[in-house]
Amino acid sequence: MAKDGYSYLILGAGFQGIAASYDVILHGGSKRVVLADQSFRNCEFALKKLRQLLGFFLKKNRIQLLSYALDASNKKQLQKIMKGNDAVLSALPYYFNPLVAQTAIEEKVHYCDLGGYFEMTERILKLDRKAKKAHVTLIPDCGVSPGMCNSLALCAMEKLTKTESVRIYCGGLPLKPKGPLGYKIVFNLEGVLGNYFGKSYVLRNGKIKKIASFSEPELIQFERPLKLLEAFVTGGATSTCPWTFKGKVKNYEYKTLRYPGHYEKIQFLKELGLLDTDPVLLNGNKIIPRKFFVKCVEPVLKLEQEKDLLVMKVIVAGWKDKKNLEITYDILEYADSKTGFTAMQRTTGFSAAIILELLAKNAILETGVVPLERGVPGSLFLKEIRRRGIKVRETIRQI
Repeated sequence: MAKDGYSYLILGAGFQGIAASYDVILHGGSKRVVLADQSFRNCEFALKKLRQLLGFFLKKNRIQLLSYALDASNKKQLQKIMKGNDAVLSALPYYFNPLVAQTAIEEKVHYCDLGGYFEMTERILKLDRKAKKAHVTLIPDCGVSPGMCNSLALCAMEKLTKTESVRIYCGGLPLKPKGPLGYKIVFNLEGVLGNYFGKSYVLRNGKIKKIASFSEPELIQFERPLKLLEAFVTGGATSTCPWTFKGKVKNYEYKTLRYPGHYEKIQFLKELGLLDTDPVLLNGNKIIPRKFFVKCVEPVLKLEQEKDLLVMKVIVAGWKDKKNLEITYDILEYADSKTGFTAMQRTTGFSAAIILELLAKNAILETGVVPLERGVPGSLFLKEIRRRGIKVRETIRQI
């Protein structure tokens, strides 16, 4: 660690990468922040925005802000750009994460990512021995869900003597239902579909169970202005928690929130085969239906100038001092007009940046591949996310 600050590498100069960069500049004790993306145009846009927002702060604190074009599938390029950094955040599409994690170990750079697709997390977990040998720490799944939702669940669990159940609901939504799917992209669409149809693991009656993703729809009543939302099982958001909390918690489950009607429309597309990942032949060429679908509909579903919101409800039940308690954390966040950041940028990018900064500062002592809920106290995360202006309402009631 250099005495004059820390060097951060953010891979991916999209929405979340920009927000994470903003956070490490303000809160990370930075001396240098490097953004890399396959599109140099994205990098230049990101740097322009960051300089507009933080130009005086950058100059006053003599923080270098750099950008590079990067092919994240090219290991030599990854090795070159990773050298000399204290910590790296992968804000890239999920399928790049295992290679980035492997390269981080080789270059002895701490690592975290936004996660969301548990098959990739499983591959990263297998790197534990190599990471320990290199004396580096890797923490996957540090975005909003997985990530923030599990840290808030942990925070509630820390207040209880014994935890019975954890139920998590979360959704990134446009302010009002829009377009043919009643949804606008507040995150990478390929990542969204990966969550919809990836592996889903839960704790039920004390046992780890793999259940079908995009299943078990139900309607949940919320306070105004949201009123009624639909919830359904999606993959990835519980991350490693079912394994970490097995034997300590009876039930640990997660569902994604959407406006009513969305589930039925996506189910229709799925049954037609338009969201399959197995290649099909079209005019002699192999195409993957889901990739074709994403390419076609992404322009239609982009948020553009419309505002978004992030809604989250974490309900944890258990006991303390022989009292049966229920602790609930509620979040309803909107876009920030001052920075121009969307609600999803603020909640996802800032959450990941908190972990990235702890890694760079060597504040997480355990090395290897460390589950978020084991490496970072929930109370610490809650304190840090509130410090960034994210309003988290806590309710404790006896049941």
